[in-house]
Order: sequence, then structure tokens, then C-alpha cells
Amino acid sequence: MNQRIFGYLKNTDKPYRLVLFCMSIVMKYLVTSDIHLGHLKTPTEHIIVSFKKEILNEKNKDIDVLFIAGDLFDRLLDLNSKEVYIIIEFFNYLLNYCYQNDIAVRVLEGTPSHDWQQSHILFKLNSIRDTPCDFKYFKTLDIEYLEKIDKYVLYIPDEWCNNHLELEKQIEEKLNSYNISQVDIAILHGQFTYQTLGKYRPDFCFQENYFLNLVKGFIHIGHYHSFSSYDRIIANGSLERLAHGEEEPKGFVIVENDRYTFVENKNSYIYKTLIITKNMTLDKLDKKIYQYPKQSYIRLVIPSDHDFNLHFKELKLRYYDYHIKRVTKDEMEKDTRTYIKLDDTIELSILDFTESNIYEILLNNLISKHEYNDIQLQKVKKYISIFEGGNNVDTF
Repeated sequence: MNQRIFGYLKNTDKPYRLVLFCMSIVMKYLVTSDIHLGHLKTPTEHIIVSFKKEILNEKNKDIDVLFIAGDLFDRLLDLNSKEVYIIIEFFNYLLNYCYQNDIAVRVLEGTPSHDWQQSHILFKLNSIRDTPCDFKYFKTLDIEYLEKIDKYVLYIPDEWCNNHLELEKQIEEKLNSYNISQVDIAILHGQFTYQTLGKYRPDFCFQENYFLNLVKGFIHIGHYHSFSSYDRIIANGSLERLAHGEEEPKGFVIVENDRYTFVENKNSYIYKTLIITKNMTLDKLDKKIYQYPKQSYIRLVIPSDHDFNLHFKELKLRYYDYHIKRVTKDEMEKDTRTYIKLDDTIELSILDFTESNIYEILLNNLISKHEYNDIQLQKVKKYISIFEGGNNVDTF
């Protein structure tokens, strides 16, 4: 715990007299989430460099706690995965930094299809160190009294419960075990209702009013990749850009006593959407694209009658060092995701597919991943037409 001591001695008619002496306790912690190590597009090497440069630096050595609020991993990795070894090396770096600077580390399990409880690796690495740091990994709903900052902290992983009344009952049992009626801080992974307005709406959302009454201080929520706030609810967003449609600033949150600050990661990977107008020439497009680092993901919104659209394969070859894709304006407007599971892949999830939407989801996903001419597109529509309107009759 950080302590600031102020005081001075003043020379008076007596030899010395203590005029002022006070001690102020300063609580300071950092919250990040949605790191997505092992991501299929944003390279893990880049993610690790960002984490080290933006979080594990000189400026943050005075924080008391580092909270990682879920989705440390993007997908299930195995020992054959090239990312595994650099991730283990990074974890050792993280544990060293936190031990040397007396920083407690708290990791929350995120979305099951992302994390797969792989954060246990961090727990194991810390347990075999000669100099372990103060580390805990929360895979279940729990409350902790964190002595370092003299606060009660509530932890809830993603998809822990699909009924809010049942969730409240479980929280009440935990509160009773500590003989308290409120907690000071909440670290959650999932979504509040305000985050889903106008977007994909999952079956379960945390209720704002309940948590604002339950938690005295800040409520931190991971999962959605965009920074936002609602009263004392703070969604820090992802540390990195991981897809088109989330091109806004990325970063993390630092809390000092009763104030929070969003800190932007200005080195976040580039995903950029460029609107192509009728008067856009190749020279102008060169200037726009070449201002971004190689391997950036560039999405072009091209009118159907523009030459760029007619010669798109040649255009992709011209910008060979970039990831170039094209979409229509309608497709771009439909892309309202602010969180992802496996980027740009079809989600085989009961929550995603219904009889009324399965055809549209499949068609949009196929169009976004492949370049079809008119004849090919008609064939694709015919092949998946068995799903249209929930009709399961064989039309072939």
C-alpha cells in the first residue's frame, strides 16, 4: 500500500515545534482485460510488446494491484502452438515485474471459449518460483478481502450464471460469509444492458441498478472491446485492436482512490476502414494506405461501379504487405460487434443461430470471407437456401 507522508518543523520562539504531520493512504490499481493471446490476426508478439510497453513500465511501478479481468487468451492453445513459448516467457516477465514492485496480481476467468482456464499456467509458474508474487486466479464467483488495499473485491467470470436472481442469491451467500452487505470493488467479465443497446443482445446481462447498490466503488467489466462508462461502471475495453468495427482507441484503466483514468494504447494494432469515393485514384489510395505500418488490416468500402472493385485482385497484389479486404456499405453498417470470440469466423452457438437468422448469418459470413462473382453468389445462395426462413425442406 502506498503511503504519502507530509510534515515539517517550524522554528519559533521555542527550539522546534511540529506544525503539521499527516499520513495519507493512496490506493492505486490498474485494470485491463481482453488481451487475447494467441489471436488469429493480431500477432501475439505484438500484443505482448504492447502489454510490456504500456502496462509493465516505470510509470506503473507504484500500483498496488494489477487486475486482468478475463480473456487473457483468445483460444485453446497446445504445445504445438508457436505462441505458447513466447507466452510462457512473457508470463515470467510479468511475475518478475510484479514481485520486484510489490504488486498483487489478480486474474479472472473470461469467456470459456476464449480462456479455457489456461490462466492456470500463470498460477503454476508463480507457485514454482523462488520469489513468488501475490497472485490469485479466480475461476468461480468469489469475494476476496484484499488486505493490500483494505477492500472487499467481488469476482464474477463470464457465463457464470444465466439467471440474475440466482446470481444475486450466490452473491448474498458470499456476502454473508464475510458478514458484509456490500463490496468495495467488482471485477466482472460479461455485459451490462447499457452495452448491448442497438447491438447483438445476449440472453444474460448484468443489471446496472443492482450492482450500483451492491458495490461502493467502481465496477469493472471486461468482454466488450470498446471503452465506455455508466455511472460507476467502467468498461476498459481491450488492450489491442482485434477486428474491424472496433477501430476506436484501445487501452486500460488506472484507478487512484476515487478517480479513474482511461490510458490509451497508442501502439495498438491497425485495423482501418477506408471509404472509397468516385474520385479516389490509385495515387491517392497509395498515400492513404502507405501511411500505415505493413501487415495492417485495411478494409475498403468500394462502390460496385468503381474500377477498384472491378480489378480488386490486382489491387490486393499491389498492397501485398497489407491485409486488404473489401465490403459493401451495407455490410459495414451491419458489423456492430464490439467483442469477438474467434475473429471473423462463424460462431456455432445456440445463442447466435435461430430459425429466423441462420440464413442471413451464414450468407454474410461467406460473403465477407470470399470473393464471389454473380454466378458464384447465386450458387452459394442456392446451397444454403434450405435455411432461409427457417425452412428445412430439401430444395436441391
